[in-house]
Amino acid sequence: MLLRFATLATAAVLTSLVVPDRASAGAQLHGFRTPSGNIGCMAANQDGRWELRCDIGEKEWSGPAVRDCELDTGDSMGMNATGRPYAVCHGDTVLGQGAALAYGTTWRAGPFNCTSQRTGVTCRNRAQHGFTLSRTSYRMF
Repeated sequence: MLLRFATLATAAVLTSLVVPDRASAGAQLHGFRTPSGNIGCMAANQDGRWELRCDIGEKEWSGPAVRDCELDTGDSMGMNATGRPYAVCHGDTVLGQGAALAYGTTWRAGPFNCTSQRTGVTCRNRAQHGFTLSRTSYRMF
């Protein structure tokens, strides 16, 4: 997966590390953050292969662990254009990337749409799989 095991600190680094085994010169990145800055999302398109990742900073829940992950887990969700969402093993963050997405507004990039509310962010792919992240809970569907 494109973003599942990326090790980055900024969007510029993400461009070069999203797909380490393929040329990333054509990678397209699109991102946003909530007005509070507690949730941030980044979508990457590498040669027509889309992937979305969203991270949350402060939360009151324990997220799903990623098996055999020696990095951080439980605070990041990802998905591709049509598949089900998954927990992300990561050593970086996509928090703070992109412009603030006003509450009540929907962001679109490729096959993804994410809606920002004061209560959290809900993202869906073209198959209508997705997840909701909020300070109080998470849900994958």
